[in-house]
This record gives sequence, structure tokens and C-alpha cells, in this order.
Amino acid sequence: ADSFDLLVARESADPTGLPRILILDAPGAALVTLRLSVPVDPGVDPTPAAPILRRLALNRIEGTAATLGAPVEAGASAAALSYPVTGALVDLDHLAFILRQATAMPLASEGFAAARGELEAELARIGETGEGRVEAELRARSNPAEASITEVRERIRRLTFPDLEAVWRATHDPERMTLVVVGDVATPVLLAALSGLGTERRPDPPSAPLPPSPPVRDRPDILRQWHGFAWRSAPTFDPRAVVTAALAARQLRDERDGYEAYVRLWEGRSHDVLAVVGSAYASDAAALRRRLQALPTTLAAGVDEASVRSVVRRLQWNVLSQARTPWGRANLVGRFLETGAAPDAARRYVDALTALTAADVRAYLEALAADDPIAVREGS
Repeated sequence: ADSFDLLVARESADPTGLPRILILDAPGAALVTLRLSVPVDPGVDPTPAAPILRRLALNRIEGTAATLGAPVEAGASAAALSYPVTGALVDLDHLAFILRQATAMPLASEGFAAARGELEAELARIGETGEGRVEAELRARSNPAEASITEVRERIRRLTFPDLEAVWRATHDPERMTLVVVGDVATPVLLAALSGLGTERRPDPPSAPLPPSPPVRDRPDILRQWHGFAWRSAPTFDPRAVVTAALAARQLRDERDGYEAYVRLWEGRSHDVLAVVGSAYASDAAALRRRLQALPTTLAAGVDEASVRSVVRRLQWNVLSQARTPWGRANLVGRFLETGAAPDAARRYVDALTALTAADVRAYLEALAADDPIAVREGS
């Protein structure tokens, strides 16, 4: 069979009170991978709560997973939290129990105060560096409908456990979740194992609410000038975007001259964002700014079939290597499905990637160059 068929999910069931279930067939496999996605809506409340929910879920499931010897993760994308777990098919009930633990109602005693503090510290560290500040500002301005980094930091500082619980109730409805299964599992057996996702638990005894943290005033120590530019393109998960990012990274590596620069590709809910960020001392800063801002134009002028095919082959190899393991297949296909995409979305992505030509990439770059980029500067 064509190896790309590994990327096509089979719609198995959409039962009342349970997640949408999609199967990636693995006949006769002794292992099974379950990947559960919990959609998280954009907004000032869910955005800071989601990483804390993820941390508390990981605290709950790590012990059970270690006992089983089952690899487990708590991931996040622009659209959802995800919980992939792999284990022996005979342990299916135990693997489903891990997912029940992951999606259960959080308790303050499971480490809410520590999780809030860790997240605040991470965001404070971002605010102390030039690259962190530029990236955060670019991301915020390229997604104006979503909460800004300033709003998120202020919300986290004041986030109480009842706030977190309210977000959990709004997001952890089993019927909104998506489960990707890689393995040889009969649907009735799977349905029986999955009852109890997103369950309420007896809350902790009443206690004094966690007070707001003191405001943090960033004190960045920036010796060089930092510049960043970002371009938006729709739809999201456009293979031209990832090829362009790879070509841009190669060009920036090849032409370094008195500055350092790198590329970011952020896949969002409705559009991709291609960003370039760089730093230089004052004498080279103007040249850096001009080169970064002109990147789509200069890249388009140099794109040829050989460079595009080289990048496409490498990306294809990465995708198909990932698809050779149950864990990799579940995560690869699941990231498309959690956006509401069709069961063959991963396959169609790879087909579109395979068919890309230099003309396609050039057209994409010319469209980027036609728009004014979002520009951010930090440092003197």
C-alpha cells in the first residue's frame, strides 16, 4: 500500500457524550496509541488558563503512566490541548484511565499555585530578552483577535482557582473532544473504555483564595538592536509556508554579515505567520532592518526548482519518518483533526507539499511582499 495511506484516518464513531473517534488502522499491532484533543477557544480567560490546566493534568497522569511504562505527553497548539499516550493493547483500559485523569476536573491542591508561579516566571523571562520581547509583540500584533501578551500576563497574575475551574467547565466537554486511535481496536471495546472523560470530582475543602501576584516590571538588558518583521498568510497549514520558512532560514544562514537572524513559522487558528527576527550592534542595525524587511522580495528572486525540490524532499522525509511510529502518526494526523479538518487532511497536506513548484513558492512570496509587514524594534 502507498505509505501516504498511513496518514488517512477512518471516521469510526461520533457517539453521544463521547469524543469524535477516528482510527488510523494498524492491523495486528500489539501497541495502541490514543491521542485526545481538547479544543480551547481564544480569549483572555482560556489563553492563560490552558497552560495551567495542561501542567496540572501532567501532574495527575505521570505517576500512572510511569507505572504502566507508557509514554505520555501534554501538548498544546493554537487550537487545543492534547494528551497522547502509548501502551500495550491489553492495557487499553489503563490507557483510557490516563485520559480520564488528564481531563478530570482540576483541584487546587494538585499544584495550582506552583503552576501559576511557573508560568509567570516563564513570561517574565521572555520580557527580559530582546528576542523574547520582539517575538511576543509580533505574535500579539499578528493575531489581533487574540489576547495580547500584556493582557495574558495581567490575567495570569490575578487568576484564581475558580477562574481556572470555570475555563475547565467551558472546555472539557467530551463531545467537543477528538480522539485519534492508532491500533487494532474494536470500536465497542473502545467506547466502553472511554466513558468518564471530563468528569467532576469532589472539590478541595474551602481555603483562602490565592492572592494576585505583585506586578512585574520588565527590566530588559538589551545591548544590541533587535528587529522583527511578520507577514500573515491564509489558510493555516499551507505547505508553501513551511517551504518558504526553510528557504528563508537557509538564506539568512548563508548571508550573515555583522548580525544574527532567524525565522519563525507560527501556525494559528485561521492563518500562518512567517516572522524573521534579528539583532545587530548599532553600526549594522540599519542594514539588518533593510535585509529582514526585504526578505520575501530577495527570496522570490532567487527561488528555483532545485532549491524547492531539496526542501520538499527533506520535509517529506520528516513527515514520513514521523508516520512510521504509532506515536508519530497520531500526533501528525491529530494536529490537523483538532482544527476540525477532514480525516484525510494530513494526506492532502503531504500531496500538496509533494506537488509544490518554484512558481508556487514564488507566488506565495510575492503575495507576502505586496503587504506591509508587522514591524517591531527593541533596543537603543
